[in-house]
Amino acid sequence: MERRHIPETENRLVILYTLRQLGPVTAMQLLQAMTEADLMNYITMQLALSDMEQQGQIAMRAHPLGSLIEMTGEGDYILDSFVRRVPASRRETIDSRAAEWRTRFAGEQMAPAEAFILPDGRMCIHLRLLDKAAALMDLVLYLPAGKHITLLQERWRACVEAVYTLVLGRLTENYDAASPMPPIPEVETVRQCGVDDWLLTLTDDPAAPGLDLLMSLPDEHLARCAAAHWHGVCGDVRQFVIQALETALD
Repeated sequence: MERRHIPETENRLVILYTLRQLGPVTAMQLLQAMTEADLMNYITMQLALSDMEQQGQIAMRAHPLGSLIEMTGEGDYILDSFVRRVPASRRETIDSRAAEWRTRFAGEQMAPAEAFILPDGRMCIHLRLLDKAAALMDLVLYLPAGKHITLLQERWRACVEAVYTLVLGRLTENYDAASPMPPIPEVETVRQCGVDDWLLTLTDDPAAPGLDLLMSLPDEHLARCAAAHWHGVCGDVRQFVIQALETALD
C-alpha cells in the first residue's frame, strides 16, 4: 500500500507531541521512538528538528550524554493550538508506547554505558551513574583482549544500583567521622567540585590500570578516608563489577 504524503507541519507536531509525552530525550532516543512506531525516518526528523530549533519550538539542553531535546514554551503553545492536526491514530500510537519509552530512556540517561576496543586489543568499558546531569559514579573497566560483554547497556542498567551500593559501601566501610583528617594519598586524588561535592579520582594501578573510578562524595573528610581506603578494596570492586555485568540478565 502506498503511504500518504505527510505534511511537514504534521511531522513537527508529532515530534512536539512525542516530546510532551516523554520529556527531554537525546536525538538518538527520539529517533528510536520515531522509527519503532513507524512515525518518520531519520532525515525527515533531522530536517524538522533543525527548523523547529530555529523557530524556538525546541531547545537543546547540555547533558553528559550530549544534548537533550526539550520542548519550549513556544512549542507547547503551538502543540496546544494545533494538536488536532495530528491524526488520532498517530497520537494513539505514541500514547500506547510512551510509558515503555519513558522507562527505557530514563534508564539510558541515568546509567549510560559504552564499550570500545583499545589499540592493544583490550576492551574498555565506560559505565556511569548520573543524577540531574551530574556524575555520581564514573567507572572505566579494562578487560583482556577477546573478552566481551554483550547487551552492555541492558546489563549495566540492571546492576547499576547494586554496583553503586557496593562501591560506596566498600570505600566508606568502618568510616569514623571523629577520626583525624587523613592526608590525600596522591596529588589530585581528592578535589572539591562544588560547595558539597568532593570528587575522588582513583585507579587500581597507574602503570597498568584495570579499573579507574571517579566518584562524588558530599564531605571532604569522607572523601579523604575513602581515597585512603581505595587500594585495599579496588581488587574486590573490580571483580564485583565484572561479575555483576556477567550475571545481570541471567
